[in-house]
Amino acid sequence: MHMKKVLLFAAVSFLTTSVFAQKYDDIKNSIMLGLINKAKEAFDKNSSNEKFYSKPEGYLIKSAIFSSLSLDSARAAESDKNRDEAYAAFAKYKEMDPTMKLVSPDEVVYKNVPFNLYATYFNSGVADINSKKYPEAYEKFVRTVELSDLLIAKKIATFTFDTNAVYYAGILAETVQKPEEALKYNTRLADVKVNGANYASVYESLVRYYAMKQDQANFEKFKALGKELYPANDFFNYNLLDFAVGGTSDFNQKLVNLEKMIASNPNDYKTHLALAEAIFDTLNSRKEGAVLPANYDELEAKMLAALNKASGISANELQPVLLLGDHFINKSEKLGDQMRPIETDLIKKGSKATAADKQKLTDIKAKYDGAYDLAKDNFEKAANMFAAKGTLDAVQKRQYRIIVGNLAQYYSYKREGAKGAELNKIVAQETKYNNLYDQLRKP
Repeated sequence: MHMKKVLLFAAVSFLTTSVFAQKYDDIKNSIMLGLINKAKEAFDKNSSNEKFYSKPEGYLIKSAIFSSLSLDSARAAESDKNRDEAYAAFAKYKEMDPTMKLVSPDEVVYKNVPFNLYATYFNSGVADINSKKYPEAYEKFVRTVELSDLLIAKKIATFTFDTNAVYYAGILAETVQKPEEALKYNTRLADVKVNGANYASVYESLVRYYAMKQDQANFEKFKALGKELYPANDFFNYNLLDFAVGGTSDFNQKLVNLEKMIASNPNDYKTHLALAEAIFDTLNSRKEGAVLPANYDELEAKMLAALNKASGISANELQPVLLLGDHFINKSEKLGDQMRPIETDLIKKGSKATAADKQKLTDIKAKYDGAYDLAKDNFEKAANMFAAKGTLDAVQKRQYRIIVGNLAQYYSYKREGAKGAELNKIVAQETKYNNLYDQLRKP
């Protein structure tokens, strides 16, 4: 008796499966004839029975209907809902049948399911781009690429690479700030050497990405590829240092980029100089209302180390010496601005000035003199380097003249309080630089 029950159950199951197989065929025929509304009616009638989904084909039928509906302009208001229903059903079909044997070029109805899904996601993604709904567009093109890859793998598509879909996915990934995803799509485009006016940005993105990662090998690889395909594009002439400095407007990120480069190549003169120049512009900003950074001392130490290292690498280069001189002259001027009111106040107080008042002036004057002395040391070194050059161009001659003028002014200041042999020595230096300044003013 037990065996009879089992056999009876098996017979009922077989009968039910056969019934629904017939239902699938009826719905497929309606789809094949373009009678989507009739197919939808039959689907609604039969899919309420859970046995409709006992086979993967049940979900494929659902996806076929809803993907067609999502492309129907007469049902535009329901397009998003129908698209989501179709994709979810197709995902369930793939889960139940990972081989997707029903999705093949020979299946007249089912081969169109991923194609319709592809088309509806592509079209809607483009509409989102036009409406500046970039996050939504990105998500749709992720699925568009996924579906185009499936169409290619299943040999349903007539193309072997979907340039447009991959391009849109990559550019949208960058737009919504997903650099790792952009890398994935752009690398695929570069691997097939896609080219044309619109695609230069693909190689620019790859070069920029690897520049920010300080990945020299891949940076050079994609820079060379971009140069090969777009020889007139100046972007592919930039070097890694250009990107470290100009690739971001964020000061701290700029320092991080440059310090990474220094770590990988400690004896590169240009990188040390670039780091110093970036900090110099912050510590010596000429912008109105500029405020010194809270970590001034830390940044100054970093800048001075970079300039000294640069000078050590290329002893004949003027720029590090000029920057050192300019920095310390600017620093002395700031200290002078603090010193003068203290000095004036001490004069006003006269005999009423306390020891603390006098010490305050002594302390600030020591800082002022220290910065001014360092400016002098570097300006004298620069002056000697200019003198050794012989012939100077107009810019160099102007720089030389400014330096000499600063030195004459420095020794004029040092005459105050000097006596005897020390005074004579200072006056001789002041006279020397005044005479040289007058000489340099001549055409």
